[in-house]
Amino acid sequence: MWDGVARWVSFTHVFLDCDGTLVRVEGIVELARMRGQETMVEALTEAAMAGRLPLEAIYEQRLALIQPTRTEIRRLIQIYRENLIPDAPLIIQALQACGIAVHVLSGGLEEAVRGLGLLLGIPPHRVHAVRVHYDPFSGAWWRGEEGPVSRVEPSPLLYHDGKARFLESFRAPGRRLMLVGDGATDLAARPAVHLFVGFGGVFYRPAIAEGADVYIVYDRLAPLLPLILSPERARRLQGTPAEAALLEGLRAFRDGQARFRDAERQRRFLQAWESSL
Repeated sequence: MWDGVARWVSFTHVFLDCDGTLVRVEGIVELARMRGQETMVEALTEAAMAGRLPLEAIYEQRLALIQPTRTEIRRLIQIYRENLIPDAPLIIQALQACGIAVHVLSGGLEEAVRGLGLLLGIPPHRVHAVRVHYDPFSGAWWRGEEGPVSRVEPSPLLYHDGKARFLESFRAPGRRLMLVGDGATDLAARPAVHLFVGFGGVFYRPAIAEGADVYIVYDRLAPLLPLILSPERARRLQGTPAEAALLEGLRAFRDGQARFRDAERQRRFLQAWESSL
């Protein structure tokens, strides 16, 4: 965010997508893999994430194909842990240490996404995902095991424009919002935030690369540090492991692994940082 010439202003709130952004997998595809349904579910998911199908057309269809149980959804938390973007814990810790409100905003299943959020030190009230209910009598209920998902709670996140609607409701004077994500539902929310950052470090999708204000093809989240923080606020990272990550992120912009859609804006962004180092 600009304030005058060659001055980069800190954001106050950052919203991170989960699947394909914080982790290297699509959670719904991993659940489908447990049931041998990954081929169809992966095709439907990619069509929605690339913008070829609206999310609402396939969301409940995928769950009906898989019929995941609570045990399987909890197993997904471990899969998320094993496929975490390597520097995600460091980047999130650094942002929170600098006073940034870090949220997870996902169309994924709430229990698994919250489990990942707790692992990353993000409190539950800052994790926004889709809540489901289970059939308590179709599983081995006599052992306390619930059956498969029986109902999805109404949520804007079930829809292609759901993140946009959520973020519009979050806007307020003094807040500067950034969204980071890899799919069409993230791109659709671009008008609701001050900066939309497309992340292509896991899944490269041309429509997102072309439409994002900033696009990252680097396989780490380090470029987010100089984007989210102002040089003044980033001084809090001096002498910490995150200082090296900040410099790594700036190198990604210089090397073309992260770029602004507007070349002049990128030049001024780097000028602001170089004048402060």
